[in-house]
Formats: sequence, C-alpha cells, structure tokens
Amino acid sequence: MTVFHRNEFRDPLPSALKGGVVAIGNFDGVHRGHQSVLRSALAIAEERGVPALVLTFEPHPRTVFNQQAPVFRLTPAPMKARLLEAMGYHAVIEYPFDRTFSQRSPEEFVTSVLIDWLAASEVVTGFDFHFGRNREGGPAYLMAAGKRHGFGVTLMDAFRDENADVVPQAASGIF
Repeated sequence: MTVFHRNEFRDPLPSALKGGVVAIGNFDGVHRGHQSVLRSALAIAEERGVPALVLTFEPHPRTVFNQQAPVFRLTPAPMKARLLEAMGYHAVIEYPFDRTFSQRSPEEFVTSVLIDWLAASEVVTGFDFHFGRNREGGPAYLMAAGKRHGFGVTLMDAFRDENADVVPQAASGIF
C-alpha cells in the first residue's frame, strides 16, 4: 500500500489508483464507527473491481483552526496506514490541510480533488460529513454533486454499539 502526502496540483495520482472508491474522513481512531465507513467502501470497491482509497487530511482540520488545542489522536498516522492496509486498502492519501485549502468552495473540492485528481467512482463517508469553505458542503450537496459529475455517494449512518451511538466522526465536519 502507498501513503501519499501529496497535492493534486503538484503530483498526479498514479493512473492505477484513479477511478476507485474513496472513503473520506480523518479516521483518527479507526474504531468501529470509522470501520463502518471503511468496510462499506472496501465492499463496493471489491464488488466493482476498482481500487479502494482513503482520503484523509493532515494536519487534522480542527488543529489548523485551533492551534492552541491540538486534536488528540487515538491512532497515529503511521499506525493508521498499517491498519488500513491490513483492512485491504490500496492507498491512503494524506491531503495537506491548511487555511488556504479550507477556503475552497464545496464545488472546487469536488471538481479539483474528487473528479480531476482522484477520478472517484464512488465516495463513502459519514452521514454528517461537511466540507468546503465554512462547511458549506454537506451530504445533500455531495449527493447532488455526484449526480452532476457521475460518481456515486454512499452515506453511512451512525454506528450503534450496545444502545449508544458511535458516530463515524472521522467523516464528520472535515472542513
């Protein structure tokens, strides 16, 4: 498995990884709530015979916006990559997150990252995923963008464990 620390403007994604199923989130714990998103993406990729990719953001967006309170990580990035590889993922893309990136509109994110760079065939994320400048893009926006641009969207509900919600927070409120 490959871990990419790249920017789509400088470094193209290898063609063998394009057109895959992309699980989006920070997956900072890779716990069972996160695994519901991750397993769904893997199943879709396997069924279609396309690569399974994880798109995550480094540093964690909340750290960028509040540097005085860094985000505690249950699973450090290198260990997370090993866990994702063991699950069956082909690549982890640790996308550089900074204030400039956070100012992209939802449509800029969809077109420049999901379409032009990754050529995503399906995006899998949590039900509460928000993205783009001021978190303007949400689940409904992502689903509409998928219809416009020709990729599928799978939204995962909160994972319930012993009568308590385990929200796939990795996919919640990215930027």
